[in-house]
Amino acid sequence: MAGLVVAGLALRLWVLLGRLGTLDSDEAVVGLLAHRLAQGHGQAFYWAQHYAGTLEPGLVAAVIAATGLSVVAVKAVPLALSAVMAVLVWRLGRHFLVERAAQAAGVLCWVAPASYVWWATKERGFYWVSICLGIGLLLAAVHAADRPHRWWPWAALGLLAGAGFWTSPTVVYFALPAAGWLLAGKRVDWSRAPAAIPGFLLGSLPWLVHNLGHGWPSLDRPSQPQHVGYLGGMGRFLWRVLPIALDLRVPISERWQVPVLAPLALVGAAAAVVVAVVRRADRPLLVLAGLVAFPFLYALFPVAWFVGEGRYGLFALPFLALTLAWVVRRPALLLALAGVALALTMSGLHHLGTERPRHIGTDIAALRAAGVDRVWADYWIAYRLTYESHLHITATSARSARYRPYVDRALADTTPAYAYGRRDGRARRLAAILGARHLPFRTVRTPHLEVLLIGGPLVPDDLPEDLRP
Repeated sequence: MAGLVVAGLALRLWVLLGRLGTLDSDEAVVGLLAHRLAQGHGQAFYWAQHYAGTLEPGLVAAVIAATGLSVVAVKAVPLALSAVMAVLVWRLGRHFLVERAAQAAGVLCWVAPASYVWWATKERGFYWVSICLGIGLLLAAVHAADRPHRWWPWAALGLLAGAGFWTSPTVVYFALPAAGWLLAGKRVDWSRAPAAIPGFLLGSLPWLVHNLGHGWPSLDRPSQPQHVGYLGGMGRFLWRVLPIALDLRVPISERWQVPVLAPLALVGAAAAVVVAVVRRADRPLLVLAGLVAFPFLYALFPVAWFVGEGRYGLFALPFLALTLAWVVRRPALLLALAGVALALTMSGLHHLGTERPRHIGTDIAALRAAGVDRVWADYWIAYRLTYESHLHITATSARSARYRPYVDRALADTTPAYAYGRRDGRARRLAAILGARHLPFRTVRTPHLEVLLIGGPLVPDDLPEDLRP
């Protein structure tokens, strides 16, 4: 098992240092938000929305305060939290499985699947904190049952549930199975349960304060570009997201890792779990409750339409790993299972596409040399420019704006700059429009961008829709 732990760390370092280690704009937004938090500017939720609490960006803020703005400062937090998650899975497993199986479950979460090993190097704002809080909540529920005369497990349960509620609605994946398991338990001393109330109020305090002051916007269902029905959402999870979480499908492309065999492995794994549940008496009921409830809860979320890298299946990972470890149970088979998982992870990472541009340092240097300190750009480059320039350049998107002060600063520029990719042709189209309007401009070309520096005021709303960054 020790070798697999080292292998999981090596995989993450390989991702960070290789072609998949790019800091993208989603991560840059978290870094910029964290920078504001480090400066003492409180924020309950992720920029431009009323959900996704800022507990994880707060951890990034602590790193930034100690080390300054850097790519490493942003990526270190999800990497560390993915390790914490694996340890928590092991600790939870010890209450239901033999020690070797519990260790195997933690290792499975550490070395697989490819999507989440890659995701462990991506700072997205709340995913890793949310899953750690959820597993911690399950542990607190177990301790509340095992220590019926103690109040502290209930207080911890309330605190973790409250912090999870503030962080993300995904806490329900853990809270509902925990509640059902406790209600079904015979040893639970419910006289200590009220200790959970102050803990919950404390953990959810940022959510409560924000909503009290803004008319409860967090209760509104966020709009989505697509909609699927309830049964469609369950189907997407079971046939598209779950195989990604089991490393049977490649993230993004969704192609099966091994055609024919991979779908059969999915059906075979499901059948093995059913047989084990029917035939064995040592059922880990809390774990199985979480696994069974997951697709039903998943289909309720508005983002059930989105598959991609399987990000919303991340919260099923602890239940999957613990269930597989329970089914397999024999040490030799557990080691073989972990080895197969590692091999599938390496294959999945190999098939992930490269994010481009890999580095933008030369682009930033060229823009600064040209005197550009404010620029309109597409979302996937704008916030990278801002973060990686250490805020010397304020870049923002008009169509996907995350932070209004950046937009206001760009709008106040009477000689704006518009940046487009070198090969997408839009810079030439904008140049033609500027010529027709007799607006002077000059072009700055960087390795990845074509930037038009305009000699007069021009706001994005004055441009055709497809030319608005």
